[in-house]
Amino acid sequence: MSAGNLGSRLLQEVKVEGLDEVLRTLRDNQQSRPFTGQQRLDRLLQAFVKSDAPSPRRYNSPTCQRNVDSSLQTPVLELVGTSPCSGKTQLLYHLIGLSLLPSEHDGVNLGGRSSAVILFDLGNNISALRLQSIMVNEVQSCVGKSSEPAHVQTVVNLVQSSLEHLHLFRPQSSLSLLATFSNLESCIFNTASHSSADRQVSLIVLHHVDAFLWQDRLEDAEDPTNESNISQKTSLPSRRFRDLVAQLGRLHARFGCVIIATSSALSTVAYVRTDGLVVPTLRPHLPNAWRSFVTLRLLIQRDSVRKFPLGVSVEEAARGAGQRRAAVEKCIFSARLDWSESDDWREGTRVAVKALDDGGSFSFKVTAQGVDFNIESETPP
Repeated sequence: MSAGNLGSRLLQEVKVEGLDEVLRTLRDNQQSRPFTGQQRLDRLLQAFVKSDAPSPRRYNSPTCQRNVDSSLQTPVLELVGTSPCSGKTQLLYHLIGLSLLPSEHDGVNLGGRSSAVILFDLGNNISALRLQSIMVNEVQSCVGKSSEPAHVQTVVNLVQSSLEHLHLFRPQSSLSLLATFSNLESCIFNTASHSSADRQVSLIVLHHVDAFLWQDRLEDAEDPTNESNISQKTSLPSRRFRDLVAQLGRLHARFGCVIIATSSALSTVAYVRTDGLVVPTLRPHLPNAWRSFVTLRLLIQRDSVRKFPLGVSVEEAARGAGQRRAAVEKCIFSARLDWSESDDWREGTRVAVKALDDGGSFSFKVTAQGVDFNIESETPP
């Protein structure tokens, strides 16, 4: 075979791809990775990004449309606490720990993501000690517990080195939050100021995203220009959330990471029948710009123990006291998908959600050691 024929045959075996195909392959590989590391939650999130078609988005402002790419393939998740002590902060600790911890240690699988996390603690109630304790117990549950000082110190050192990749910010107003977002990239890309240069940012967390809502409403009500400017169409909180969405959308596209926000409900959960299912819905209280930005919302609540029936005697109550106390001490919490925005879901999303166990809902238990998802469904007394 001549050199010319050999070269011609080899050229025919070369596959030519455009840059768009290469980028699509990279995106598909990225999508195959877990979003959070928590399997049940990741399966639910995957149902909302599985289709190649972008989901419909509603925006109040062209600014949002210019800055937010609706075809982004990483979800924006809102954890809504439906009551005080709902368990959303404990769930957040668990997800942050999974993102920070390495995937393995000394050949033992830890289930971590070896990434960096950007955390905005807007309510000033994140406990570093509680986060560290949960991460230590998570590692010990994988590698095995031991009272030997060397073993304990090794685990503590591993967790402390992982926590170095947690970037914590505590702005005190919505304006300071927006200013922090504006300068966030220069801070993260300044590798001389932190040790996360070799780690991907996998998670941006806004704990209590509604923390400054009432502060902004008060500022808006006390603004004397509002009375004279009747043509003003949007309130100050709406404008601030619109700017927040624009900034988050830019970072979402830049880092390609999951965004998780928490908030507290102001109304009670209602149950409606749709597609043959009885599903929970919650009337949202945050501005439309934020609601349009969020991919899905999970309603987090502590499972209640049924009250004593009317007319129960003291003796009957005393007989069931032990069982009732045991049910309370189990600290079972539930996360249920909010269907209030389901009209905007793709048809493929609705089918995928219905195919999940319990429609994507799951339960977890909060203990002194951390968050446990391996629990049996039990009916409280």
